[in-house]
Amino acid sequence: MLPNFPRKLYDVVAGAAGDEAERYHLLGCSVLEDAWLEAVKVHSQRPFLFLAENVFVYFMEAQVKSLVLRLRDHFPGAELVFDGWTPFFIWLGNRQLSSSKFAGLLRWGFWRGQEIEGWGEGIHMLGQWGFFDQPEPRMDPYRWMAPIFRLFKPMRIFHFQLGETAG
Repeated sequence: MLPNFPRKLYDVVAGAAGDEAERYHLLGCSVLEDAWLEAVKVHSQRPFLFLAENVFVYFMEAQVKSLVLRLRDHFPGAELVFDGWTPFFIWLGNRQLSSSKFAGLLRWGFWRGQEIEGWGEGIHMLGQWGFFDQPEPRMDPYRWMAPIFRLFKPMRIFHFQLGETAG
């Protein structure tokens, strides 16, 4: 849930599964390549909100940083919402996966959202929240984990503005 987002949202989905619609389009390329940036940029008269749900943990920090900076440069004023894991939680996840074919798959974690603000000019954290910060009926079966998540904050959702709106 994106708290108090004041304007109409226009989403871009790259590589997701499902049927295309007026405001939902599939792009057959890697998010790490530039081709999709140009394809999406034709809609630059609209505000952009980029959502990366359980994506960045699979990339190296340099890849995430490069992507965030490219988003900032191609879509000034865009907003980015993603879930972030701490390095400890990445380690724990990889340890749990160590005897499977997914060993070492989780790569990037960070301790504080302010780290991302330091990646470049104009990157501002607008907010962060945890999975259990607000009551959510879908999370009821996992409510027993809420005290752990509140204390250690292993995973959070982060909301950033990337640069200033052009014009």
